[in-house]
Amino acid sequence: MYANKILWQEHALELHLCKSLGWQRVGMWRPLVVDISRHSVKEAMRPLLFKKILKRHIREQLEGVERCSGLPGGQRLIDGLRSADAFLSGRELSWEAFADKGRSLSNLPGHSSTSALVSLGQLMAMAPAINVFFEYAKAFPAPGFCTMCWRFVLSGEKYCRIHRVPVGGAVQQSQRDSDSYWFGRKLSPQFDEQLRRLSGHARREKLRSQWKAVTDIAPWLERYRPLVWRFVVGRTGIPEKASVLPSVIRALDEHSLEVGVLNEQRAVFHSSLLADRKAIFDLLLRAEAWLGAAAERRANWGGRRVGAGRPVKAVRSARQLV
Repeated sequence: MYANKILWQEHALELHLCKSLGWQRVGMWRPLVVDISRHSVKEAMRPLLFKKILKRHIREQLEGVERCSGLPGGQRLIDGLRSADAFLSGRELSWEAFADKGRSLSNLPGHSSTSALVSLGQLMAMAPAINVFFEYAKAFPAPGFCTMCWRFVLSGEKYCRIHRVPVGGAVQQSQRDSDSYWFGRKLSPQFDEQLRRLSGHARREKLRSQWKAVTDIAPWLERYRPLVWRFVVGRTGIPEKASVLPSVIRALDEHSLEVGVLNEQRAVFHSSLLADRKAIFDLLLRAEAWLGAAAERRANWGGRRVGAGRPVKAVRSARQLV
């Protein structure tokens, strides 16, 4: 009976990784998933334990690939596995470090020989979500948005860290022209108007239904969320097809002010968010509205606003005086 339960957990975890989190399944890593599952049944996955399991399986695969001389694309795979092995030799590794390394492997240029590296990279970023699957960590409740922008707030507060009310109401001069609490407050009317306009368009065009079914995400974003797409590309470059959604989430919901445990919680949340198309649609909607409102406001700053400059005085020429 116990053995059957273990087998069910192994299968259930693999299915969850594929269906809910978008893992690109590659046969060579199935023993790794099985090993992770067997350990997770007994205890929560910690960075040190995850590191040991990964290192063992990566070295086994590396030895096998190195023995198969002449394998198409084999050198690229060998180089990638060696890079992952070197990373795992680090003394102190956090979930965020695993996620960063995993993303670097997952974003390699498309080629059949790198599918194993993409799959490995995705697994390296999924470990916190595996703890949620085995109920060692609580799944996040329905995500809440910052009142002033599109970013998710995990603390239950009203504002994200960027738009948090400044202590004493003070703000540095260098922050006045950038995204800050005061900028967000002044932008609110335009942001709300853009949200109403885009929400109405989404209802008329049935964009929510389209979004749930879309598989090629980049063209959809270019057509319906062009400001978001330019924002993401400006920060991450054009992502590979398989990593568009993680890149979008990471670029839009970036919280550089969070460190330590907060940073790890954000990484877990991003992994779980991949399966929530509704929340991502709302994220894209709010981001497009905010970016449109901000561009509109900045276009009307200073000397660029309508009616800027000194009023033109009627000056009569000398001939008119004659």
